[in-house]
Amino acid sequence: MLSEERIRKMIRLADYEKGIGSSDLKRTHYWRMDYVRMQILKTILAVFVAFVLGILLSVLYHMDYVMQHVWELPYRTILIYGGIVFVAVEILFVIFTVRIAGRAYDESRARVKEYYVTLMELEELYEKEGEEETL
Repeated sequence: MLSEERIRKMIRLADYEKGIGSSDLKRTHYWRMDYVRMQILKTILAVFVAFVLGILLSVLYHMDYVMQHVWELPYRTILIYGGIVFVAVEILFVIFTVRIAGRAYDESRARVKEYYVTLMELEELYEKEGEEETL
């Protein structure tokens, strides 16, 4: 027999699974620190690629100057300042990533916990209905 309460719970669970639940369930398969570390690695790689592309674009923009002064440029100073800026930007982005990824994981975990509670309630409704039918 169809129960209105059971149908509502099933619809709520299905909506969650189709929507934000798909990413929440994937995210919570990891331990919190593993998830945060994975996000840190992605951030480090993305910042590195962006930094290299930024340098290439800057060199291409000033190509005529670079070609005229190729032997006179202070490469050591440029590398030192570039390295300092790169490390500072990486650290800044890693700090942001740790905070954002940690918060996202905690929020996902809370939603998944609520999902499993609703799933257990649905299972109890099925068991209750099964007991009523056998009587």
